[in-house]
Amino acid sequence: MRRTLGITLALASAVTSGGGGCSSPPVVTPAAPSLPSPAVALDLASASAPAPASGAAPAPGSKWSPITQSPWVAETDRDPREVSLTSACGTDDGALARLARELVELRARGLGAPDSEAIVAKLRAAGEPYVRPRVIVATGQAPIDDTKLRSELGRRTRNGTPVRCGVGIARTPHGGEVIVALRVDALADLAPLPTRARTGEWLSFEARLHVGARSAKLVVLGPHGAPRSVPTSLDAASGVARARFALDQPGAFTVQLIADLAEGPRPLLEAKVFADVVPTPPGEEPPVPGEDAASASTDPASDGPLLSRMVAALRAFEGSPPLAHDDKLDALAKAHAERMRDGHSVAHDLGDGDFRDRFEAEGTLDAHAVGENVAHAPTIALAHRALHASPSHRINLLRVDYTHMGVGVAHAADGSVYVCETFAATSRANPNRAAR
Repeated sequence: MRRTLGITLALASAVTSGGGGCSSPPVVTPAAPSLPSPAVALDLASASAPAPASGAAPAPGSKWSPITQSPWVAETDRDPREVSLTSACGTDDGALARLARELVELRARGLGAPDSEAIVAKLRAAGEPYVRPRVIVATGQAPIDDTKLRSELGRRTRNGTPVRCGVGIARTPHGGEVIVALRVDALADLAPLPTRARTGEWLSFEARLHVGARSAKLVVLGPHGAPRSVPTSLDAASGVARARFALDQPGAFTVQLIADLAEGPRPLLEAKVFADVVPTPPGEEPPVPGEDAASASTDPASDGPLLSRMVAALRAFEGSPPLAHDDKLDALAKAHAERMRDGHSVAHDLGDGDFRDRFEAEGTLDAHAVGENVAHAPTIALAHRALHASPSHRINLLRVDYTHMGVGVAHAADGSVYVCETFAATSRANPNRAAR
């Protein structure tokens, strides 16, 4: 009997670009608020050999792991086929395996799969700090001939960084089979970092990089306000990055390690820490400032103005000055959003240069600083939420010296949207500009 096999691939990279918000010149973020020296410092295990804690998975009834770390020790009681497929992909990671089994059970029961934002939220809740996970799904009549799948899973990274994987297999009610694999390029690994802490507490962040970097910085994003960079050291010999940060207000914090690689700045690790609040279950996060500024519309022509109103409401909420609308920035954003949609890719450079290159090539615009946010999401509101949740993108959303912006939205065949937001800081008047 001939068996058919379908394989689909997706990047579950929070819906924003892997390189973070593009900004020029380099952003200088405000210094951390002055806080008293901590009475107790949390010393983490050496990142040269992170200690995977098999017993630190979420407790029964809990949706959040008590720590974030990588890698997680592999589970011993596994389906032999799952183990074999994982070996074809890379190193078995226990938390990735648990999430892969959760996702495959949803698919097997015909419940679809979470969107990319929800998958990343589940990774954070599971204590996984990796960014841009790759989701690979194979479907067919049971048992699947997995030769093609093994070839896809076995693709190696260009820079030789470690690959971590989790695989889940499930039967469907009608004799079919589904395989879900989660694959990540482990550009760095994180020593255990607590998920919950106290307001005013200082925490230590320690990671080992598996990729060459000129420098690294830890960016801390609180529940409100702009992100801030904290002093970060990077030992060139060992590749270990270290930083300390304070939780200066109650709420949910995102910490993100960004490294300056040969191809430019790139987020390597991300974790959530909750100060004096109960962690929100994944997928149930409340709306972010600006998200409810306007009701979603079924008219695609209204999506650009809708997103602009969301950004305006967010900046007003955070005390950043309003931005003026610019037709030429709109045109640059629209063209790039359409290129992302047509190329099924979310990136700042799709072969025609990054935003600074495209801005300068336009020829009639003038600015001393420019920035760009790009995203792919099921809806405009979710794109705004994902950009707000990203430290590097929120810098652009709230940067006080920006004076003008443009917005581009491109609709994909599946109903999702590709979004590009462009920003510029200029004092020169332009007849094309009008307040929005």
